Amino acid sequence: MERKIYAFGMDGFIVPMMKRFAAEGTLPYFERLLREGTVNQTLPSFPVWTPTNWATLSTGAHTGTHGVTRWRVEVAPGQRIDSFDGRANNAERIWNALERAGMQSVAVHYPAAHPSGVKTGFVVDGFGHPGHRSTDFEVAICQAYTTEAALEEAIEMDHDGTAVRQEQRSVEPIPPLAPVQGWQNLPESHALPLESRIEVVARLGGDVTAFHLLVVDSAGRGYDRVLVCRDRDGASCLAVAGVGEWSEWAVEDFAMDGNRRPASVRFKLMELAADGSRLKLYRTQVTYTDGFTLPDELAGELVERFGSYQEHASMLPYTSGMADFDTALEECEYQGMWFAEVARYMLRERDCSFFICHWHLYDYLNHIHLGDVDSVCPGYEAECAEQYVDYFRRAYQVGDRILGRLWEDADEHTYVGVVSDHGCSPDVRVANIRQFLHEQGFMALKGGGEETLVRDQVREEDIDWERTRAYMKDDKGFDIFINAEPGPGFDRIEAELLLALRTWVDQEVGRNPVAIALPRRDAYILGQWGDQCGDVVFAWDHGYVSGYYGQWRGIAGGGCVGAPNVFGAHHGGFLPTQSQDSSSFGSWLLAGPGVKRGYERPVDKLGYIHAADVVPTFCQMLGAEPPRQAQGTVARDLFEGHEMVRERDPGQP
Repeated sequence: MERKIYAFGMDGFIVPMMKRFAAEGTLPYFERLLREGTVNQTLPSFPVWTPTNWATLSTGAHTGTHGVTRWRVEVAPGQRIDSFDGRANNAERIWNALERAGMQSVAVHYPAAHPSGVKTGFVVDGFGHPGHRSTDFEVAICQAYTTEAALEEAIEMDHDGTAVRQEQRSVEPIPPLAPVQGWQNLPESHALPLESRIEVVARLGGDVTAFHLLVVDSAGRGYDRVLVCRDRDGASCLAVAGVGEWSEWAVEDFAMDGNRRPASVRFKLMELAADGSRLKLYRTQVTYTDGFTLPDELAGELVERFGSYQEHASMLPYTSGMADFDTALEECEYQGMWFAEVARYMLRERDCSFFICHWHLYDYLNHIHLGDVDSVCPGYEAECAEQYVDYFRRAYQVGDRILGRLWEDADEHTYVGVVSDHGCSPDVRVANIRQFLHEQGFMALKGGGEETLVRDQVREEDIDWERTRAYMKDDKGFDIFINAEPGPGFDRIEAELLLALRTWVDQEVGRNPVAIALPRRDAYILGQWGDQCGDVVFAWDHGYVSGYYGQWRGIAGGGCVGAPNVFGAHHGGFLPTQSQDSSSFGSWLLAGPGVKRGYERPVDKLGYIHAADVVPTFCQMLGAEPPRQAQGTVARDLFEGHEMVRERDPGQP
């Protein structure tokens, strides 16, 4: 019988964290996987970023070959595209290789899976971006509405999904609840119903869809229910929710860019005072009911079977103040379970052999609270840690339920696995590379660019090219470009730059922020080559973070290196690291026919499985040739009958 693979992608999954909770007995399915399968940390591709490593996990190629080195890829001089666009990846993917072997695959919410190049396979949301406003089928981001709006500090999500603290109005104010006027077909209520109004503003702006809120007292104990209606007519109700409850999904026509199309939405009533003096209502992201799958007709089939598709589920409702942690986690669980149901259906009823997805919960949570649970972080506070440890515990329990759902349908011919692009590590120090280049005389700015310099976010248009010798592109970076043609002048700048990076000292703690700095000709050590590679490539030492200004909000005391004003946790252009509960390594968990039971590769003897090894191994399991640009090897030691560790012969020659 044909073998099949569930490869559930859990972005930011941390093996040591999972093992901690499994040891408590709170993760029965992960505990089973530890007993019956193989659990390994993997060496991620450098830089340790989301788009880079999901590209590796679909191609089996190293960064220099697939070319997804950062959050935007330069496909032609001056022309950059989002790395979650399938055209950014310059290597063939596993679904193309399996199609050549006569097998079908399905990729769900997978970064850069569209365009996919497949003719017989399936793609569900082939963008997989961790931020809102990233797809054509999102009508509006999530929003909360309140009759008591307040300006408060919130933690918004950056374009790459990381937390950004900022002052903002996180909840949309709406008119206070007032006795109904001009309504028809009012439902039964023990007190006079109250009304208000909300508006949904489309992602592209300009288009507004309005709904009327009707608040009733259904049990005679005070106001306890909200009805969301199209008009001032109880018969036009599209959603109903009690306090602390979700409504059912509603499909309604929403306007965007002048067009009206059916889209899905649901609501949760967060607060409602019994006397009607206060109301807070949370609304999910609004997503079209079609246009998110290939082939097109698959969307309707999946929605009919498994409910509405929620493209974006994250910690944003919690960090922004729109809702609480429970609500954000519920949305993430809905999305993850939807993925699992699609996986089961596509492998069992639609003849697919391979399922892979990208689910982002752990990365969101890591960025926000990993520094609160790992004492390696200088911002760690022991008295607060247990609350946030429980947040992680509950999040991993959600992942455990998803794993269990997949396992329910797995037979003796099916592999069940979890893959992760990277983990995360707490911030210890911050290094501002652009300010360093400026202070060392490599980069000069036009007038007025100092603010962007302090934020480590210098745009190329603000660079004074006449006086600049070396610079970075206006993206999170790990490589530097020399502003000179090849020759003696170029060589002098390269030598000076390498010396400056290698001898840079963080005087306050007596450490070198840069762990390794290499000229392009040696950068293959870090997997860097090809048309995206800079002239000098460097990696930060453990505990240093760069970029992500919105999270750390400046360096205490100023300068180009020091303690952050706000501690967090990150992954990126630094060496992977691990502490007791944190790890920035990737993950690969696998159980199924022929897989060793209770096995973990001894890294002190064999080294880490590389992220590039995952795809060739999957292909081997299914009897297919790997993608044409795959460079990883088959991790044979994961399977019975393959022992890779050798002991030295102590005998004399």
